[in-house]
Amino acid sequence: IKVKSSSKDTVTVAGEEGDHSPKEEPWETALKTTVVDMEVGEFRGHKVSVWDLLHSHYIPEENRKELLELYEAGELTLEQVKTVVTTIVTKTVAARAEQTSPVGGPEAESMATESEPTPVQGD
Repeated sequence: IKVKSSSKDTVTVAGEEGDHSPKEEPWETALKTTVVDMEVGEFRGHKVSVWDLLHSHYIPEENRKELLELYEAGELTLEQVKTVVTTIVTKTVAARAEQTSPVGGPEAESMATESEPTPVQGD
């Protein structure tokens, strides 16, 4: 005798590895199945789900929680969440790239800081 799960729990073949959570919310499934082409950071050249972007280290936890709450409540559409998440990731990657690769290169910057001590001003 085969036990049939309720019609709510439709699991696609591709999603079966996520079997540990049998009752996935429809909004959660939508985030996991909606993919975007990212051309920045470690995502360059890959299709990444909005869910994976949301849970990447580029999105601060408080932003993630807020976006998920607003989306779950129906105040943001999937398209809006996708736009916000990709914008945050793109800007964060760009900002980190600027910090790690200054115009003169890392050697030039470290030499400048060694040879020209910055005077400390006290009021």
